[in-house]
Amino acid sequence: MKIGLFGGTFNPVHLGHLRAVEEVREYFLLNKIVFIPAGVPPLKKYDLTEATHRLNMTKLAVQDNPHFEVSDFEVKQNKPSYTVNTVAYFKKVYEKDMLFFIMGIDAFLELKLWYRYRDLLRMVDFIVMSRPGFNSIENSEFIEYRESKNCFKFKNSDKKLFYLAVSPYWISSRVLREMIHEGRSVRYLVTEEIRKYIDENKLYRE
Repeated sequence: MKIGLFGGTFNPVHLGHLRAVEEVREYFLLNKIVFIPAGVPPLKKYDLTEATHRLNMTKLAVQDNPHFEVSDFEVKQNKPSYTVNTVAYFKKVYEKDMLFFIMGIDAFLELKLWYRYRDLLRMVDFIVMSRPGFNSIENSEFIEYRESKNCFKFKNSDKKLFYLAVSPYWISSRVLREMIHEGRSVRYLVTEEIRKYIDENKLYRE
């Protein structure tokens, strides 16, 4: 099988996340995408609701898509969620399958800040999604050369980066949190189940 690993804080998960990875799944013919909410993200400790809520919301978000599932691997760790360790775990779980690590171009451009990022580039193929306001991936210092229109070879690695221009979506989790804090509606920006969950648990109010 071809499996995508999609990590993030999902604080909260929104329709932009869902639509983008659905386009990735369809374009690259992935059999499954595993959403992996971060437990203790090393680089995003501010304005972060507790991991259990983020995990629950992510499960609600994907429940009607048979190709999506959610892993609580990082949430259960109770320690910083380093992607290199997460990928190593899933490589063992899916040792006979083809794995891809999915991320937005904004996150990829900050990869040098990640723990053992060089090891990560040697462990798994990447699928990087476009995002409004960010330039092409081609000038990245991690790219050795372009193999085809959307495929690039990493330096010092046999792994590749696949780039996909997904439908632009202006919303972000940060903007959603600000809207909720201000008492504004987020209807049609998150699923209705998540909107109700946020209301019932009074999240992002303070």
